Amino acid sequence: MLPEERGVIGQKAAMVGVIGNLFLSILKFTVGVTSGSMAVIADALHSFSDILVSAGTWLAIKISSKPNDESHPYGHGDVEPLVGLFISIILAIMGFEFAKHSYNLLTSPMSIPQYSAVYVTIFAIVFKEAMSRYTFKIADKINSPTLKADAYHHRGDVYTSIAVVIGVMGSILGYPLLDPLVGIVVSLIIIKIGYDIGKQNIFQLLGTVPSPEMKERIIDFISSYSDVKLIHRIRIHGIGAYYAVDLHVCVDENLPLKDAHRISHKVEKIILDEFSDISTVLVHIEPYDIHHQQQHSNAKQRLRAYLSLFRE
Repeated sequence: MLPEERGVIGQKAAMVGVIGNLFLSILKFTVGVTSGSMAVIADALHSFSDILVSAGTWLAIKISSKPNDESHPYGHGDVEPLVGLFISIILAIMGFEFAKHSYNLLTSPMSIPQYSAVYVTIFAIVFKEAMSRYTFKIADKINSPTLKADAYHHRGDVYTSIAVVIGVMGSILGYPLLDPLVGIVVSLIIIKIGYDIGKQNIFQLLGTVPSPEMKERIIDFISSYSDVKLIHRIRIHGIGAYYAVDLHVCVDENLPLKDAHRISHKVEKIILDEFSDISTVLVHIEPYDIHHQQQHSNAKQRLRAYLSLFRE
């Protein structure tokens, strides 16, 4: 998928979040005022703040889809996990503030709201869950850490709305303490979600390898090319939704420089064609001499020893 196409799809999904949160915030605030539910009014203000998060997601995807330039030769992809980290911090703060608010309600008298507060919150749960699933689907499709963080944010809103429903129903049925108790539990869940998103995006900013399987698949594809004698020193670095690969390829030491150069381009093309999430490949050509032959033999011996452990 081309970066431009990916940007259009991601921005559309983020804009759905902006419009959806705007609609929910207006609806919740109107019903909260008419029904006398402070919980629903607070949830409306929370939905309004979500507009800023979705707008930030839209901006991050727009910036990350910009082409490479002299100042950013590897592109602008790192802006996505950076915004994803920002969203995780917002989630953690939101969870803490919600827990503090719920704790204060344990000792505060609460008014009895109307059933319309329950109806609008149930609608918000269904609406937000649909937004969450849609955003998760698009985030997986374009491999966007920012959009995935926004999807988790939508899912966190589902939990807070569930707490609001339980709290409002508890107040109506004569159990007002149910609201703050459930609110505290949900707050801890939201804080945990914020922590998980933050850790994931920090790893991505540090360029952590996505999985050992990617390195193994690269070796398998290149090894099928007859002119390649040995592949080693493979390094994979994350750049937003894409990865940069740096590897050493050993070829026949008697091969002319022109042919060795051709092989390096062939290896680069193989990787870029087979891996849509790899944007940059740097191939170092080395002569396959006695040292590399011994290194290759030792690697095979280690592999046999490793596999023998499973056979036993």
